Amino acid sequence: MNKAAIFDIDGTIIRNISSERVFFRYLLEKGLITFRDIFRFVKVFFNNLLLFKGLYVRKNKYYLKNKDYEKIVVSVGECFKERISPYISLAAVEEIKMLKNAGYLIVLLSGTLSPFVECFKKYCNADVGIGTNLAVDDKGIITGEINGIHSYSGGKATIVNRLVTEYNIDLSSSYAYANQYVDVKFMRMVGYPVAVNASPFLRLYAKINRWKIMEF
Repeated sequence: MNKAAIFDIDGTIIRNISSERVFFRYLLEKGLITFRDIFRFVKVFFNNLLLFKGLYVRKNKYYLKNKDYEKIVVSVGECFKERISPYISLAAVEEIKMLKNAGYLIVLLSGTLSPFVECFKKYCNADVGIGTNLAVDDKGIITGEINGIHSYSGGKATIVNRLVTEYNIDLSSSYAYANQYVDVKFMRMVGYPVAVNASPFLRLYAKINRWKIMEF
């Protein structure tokens, strides 16, 4: 069986910024999203909030609705290079390199957009990258919804179970790195969970359960 090291991205590999929030500002500055797009996004956000749909608010990609998917992917690459890659932790990259050299399958698992995860995967020389997939119609236009499992909270645990089957992973000998308490659901599936740049709740949980705590 294979052993894996599973890394969250926002707050873990990069600290103090959110890749998608940076991207939102980048698109706004470049004039690639308009106030109409923002109004649509906000309207959907509040509609679902009022309907108590919980984590659905994080699935709201309506600021990208009606955009050409391939053009957005190009913008993701530009934004990653200009605005995000300088924030990647050198300590995180070294940890990934050390584990890869030790024979671990390196998995990046994040709620951020899949094209961003692909950028991080190449930068960090990871083996597998899984993010949130945008739903696209048959003309390559983004619908505003997501496609498949939302890789956030409990969705990450579902994806980890899928990876176990797909890559024949032994979770008891695997690592998980994340920074938020919401990630506990997938972190406690592995033998070696590591709280990185931990939020107060995750830090407390890690101390109680004697998990390793690190700063990247």
